[in-house]
Amino acid sequence: NPALVQVTYPEGRDDDRAVGRKFVVHFRQGGQIQQSLGETIAFDPPEHLAVRMEAGMWSVLVDYRFESVPGGTEVQLEMDTQFHSAFLRFFSGLLGMAQRKDLRRRLQALQEFAERIAQSPGDSSE
Repeated sequence: NPALVQVTYPEGRDDDRAVGRKFVVHFRQGGQIQQSLGETIAFDPPEHLAVRMEAGMWSVLVDYRFESVPGGTEVQLEMDTQFHSAFLRFFSGLLGMAQRKDLRRRLQALQEFAERIAQSPGDSSE
């Protein structure tokens, strides 16, 4: 699994302009630092965040919707992945299964993190 190294903002980080903001995600995978280019497509806190990411042979649109429900927040996630090679399109079904498994793991970790924060609201060091 890729490990986040850093996020940079080639046009500068303007917190007053979220939609259209471009960013570069630097991550370590296979012992090498790689990067993907991103752009914020939608930002309407606290209900909606959408980003488009691109790296070489693929691009993905990730759309998060957040809804307050009794006892917490419901997160809806839609991902639309496009592969730019016939080889990857052919094996996208297998890749999709791996993505879903990894997504379940990541969402579980996010839920555990959010629950820890909710239990100690005075500590924001995490």
